[in-house]
Amino acid sequence: MEPSQRRHLAHDQSSPKHIPFDLTFEIFTRLPAKSIIRFQSVSKLWYSIIHSKDFYNSFLIHSKTRPRLLFTFENFDSRKRFIFSAPEHDIEQNSSTARHDMTISDLVYYIKSRPVNGLICCTRDSSIAVCNPTTRQILKLPDVTLNGKAMHARLGYDPVQDQYKVLCVMMHKVYTNTRNTYEPECFVFTLGCQQQEWRKIEVIGDDPYSGFHDGICINGAIYFVTKHKIARFDVRSEKVEFINAPQEDMFNEEDTKKVVIYYSSTKITTINTFCWTLVNHQGKLGGIDRWAFRLLRLWLQEDESWNMMKSNVPTEWVKLFRAKKPNSPGEIHTGEFIWVSDRLDPSKPFNVFYYYIIRESFRSAQVEGIEDRGIQGIRKHNPYMLCFPGHIENIMFLY
Repeated sequence: MEPSQRRHLAHDQSSPKHIPFDLTFEIFTRLPAKSIIRFQSVSKLWYSIIHSKDFYNSFLIHSKTRPRLLFTFENFDSRKRFIFSAPEHDIEQNSSTARHDMTISDLVYYIKSRPVNGLICCTRDSSIAVCNPTTRQILKLPDVTLNGKAMHARLGYDPVQDQYKVLCVMMHKVYTNTRNTYEPECFVFTLGCQQQEWRKIEVIGDDPYSGFHDGICINGAIYFVTKHKIARFDVRSEKVEFINAPQEDMFNEEDTKKVVIYYSSTKITTINTFCWTLVNHQGKLGGIDRWAFRLLRLWLQEDESWNMMKSNVPTEWVKLFRAKKPNSPGEIHTGEFIWVSDRLDPSKPFNVFYYYIIRESFRSAQVEGIEDRGIQGIRKHNPYMLCFPGHIENIMFLY
């Protein structure tokens, strides 16, 4: 036998025939979700790895280190909803490229609340669905009976029991001699539960509802605004309680004058007098508001009270903000608050603005790739655009 042949045989005998399972598992957790979805069809072993609970949890941990911005808008001509995402901008970045993640074509669902671990709650009339743009799946839940009531739905996650639940609040307006209020009915649906049905829950307390606004999930609880109060739904216990919102006596004389100048002489009574958005600030419930784009304030809940930080907007940004009329959907991983317009100009890259309230610093960045996708009819309109920070890839299969 020639020396070269002996060396080749020795190499074959010492080389492993298969990649060790633990190494395969670890490699998979670091791959893009798009590759993971493709690889599940390679073999039964790879399918079982990708669909295992351990792999799903490990992938989610890695995915949370790569937060993204989620963009969604409806195309008027095709009656479809498009979902894009792009990496959140680091401090040094001034541009990123968006990726088309999913198209919802069976029903034009509305998306009104932030993603929860990459999952999105969608609503339309009496229909509620949960969407996962990573796996391109949409799970339609059983319809609810409206009977003339307004319906609101928000998705929540309980990290203790590792469960996702959808809270459905239906409002019926009641007219009285003194005031108009709403009678709420609350229902809960648990994803992955054998009982695929809505369960009615009790609402404790006599605080009247007056509409339903916003909605965010923080540390196992869904928060939403009911004008005079902030409601807190505990996902695990399925209990609803109410939190006092910042009230009139928390405003100083200087701030009150600003409201009179920029809006009207109407007396301030609740947080809904100005532009208020619930936010997740480093794991704490907060709210951010703006006055005529001149003054920005961040409210943070501390025990039973609210602390407030405020900052004046630089003069050169006031005119730009008034022209763009951006809203703040929350905070990105750098600690900055993102501000975005709710209109997509199909002929231009999408601009996002960042504000660091502690340093009082502003910057802007662009998200390219949405306007050049060639989506039929997109250039005929300026679609209504929603943007949410903190979106992550999640390979959880809904069915």
